[in-house]
Amino acid sequence: MNYVSVIFSTMALVGVLLLGFLQFRQYEASREMRVMILNDQADTALNNHEADAALKLLAQIHELNPNTPGIWRRIAIAYMMAGQHREAATAAQGHLSENPGDIGISALLGAAQIMTKDYDGAERTLVSALQLAPNQRDLVQNLSELRRLQRRPGDAARLIDQYLAQNPNDGFFQYKRAMAEVAGELPDTRRRDIAAAIADGKASAGIYVVAAAMDFRDGKPDAARQKLEEGRRRSTEQDMRIMLEDEFFHDHLTFTQPATEPAPSPSMRL
Repeated sequence: MNYVSVIFSTMALVGVLLLGFLQFRQYEASREMRVMILNDQADTALNNHEADAALKLLAQIHELNPNTPGIWRRIAIAYMMAGQHREAATAAQGHLSENPGDIGISALLGAAQIMTKDYDGAERTLVSALQLAPNQRDLVQNLSELRRLQRRPGDAARLIDQYLAQNPNDGFFQYKRAMAEVAGELPDTRRRDIAAAIADGKASAGIYVVAAAMDFRDGKPDAARQKLEEGRRRSTEQDMRIMLEDEFFHDHLTFTQPATEPAPSPSMRL
């Protein structure tokens, strides 16, 4: 009888263990399915620039499976999209600690560090990344902007020239090159070329924006605003917004206002 009891007890124990294993596998499968669904929803939110929704979904994914591939990468992107630059930098650093060759996130980290005025950190991030991917567009753009914020317009211009030597038709960098000249010593030949393009009626929106920057620099805010309006008529709203986000315009639209004049609305200070 004892022998039979042992057999039945062993069978019962095996049954309990097997049931527990099956329940565990069912739970794991359910969790994996949930993570897959949330991943798809998070990607959709990111593609639609719905940062808050993406962050909530990514938090749920991280809670279910902290080792989900690329989780910190997408969290960094969502934070950056939401304008939470310190949080974006922290998440990006977490991702890069395990994926040091991710150039896209290195560019994002550099931008986040610039936005939080961690210029030394941005310097290290962007210079190191450019050693891995020389002349990569986002890295060059962010480092050239850092150089201008460091009051090093000549260095910014040299970076842009190196990029344009390999990508001569990149209109955005042509604009950035002109703005680097505006921030530094603007050659008389450049002034004449810009004035001639405007006089011929062939100037692009970018040329009008650069000409407006020249007018701001020369103490002619009314003429500058007229050129900005002309630039708006020749540009898409998004392209104009990107150009006017240049730090130069923040400085001049702020400091050229008379003390008694109301501050411009946010839409005028893009």
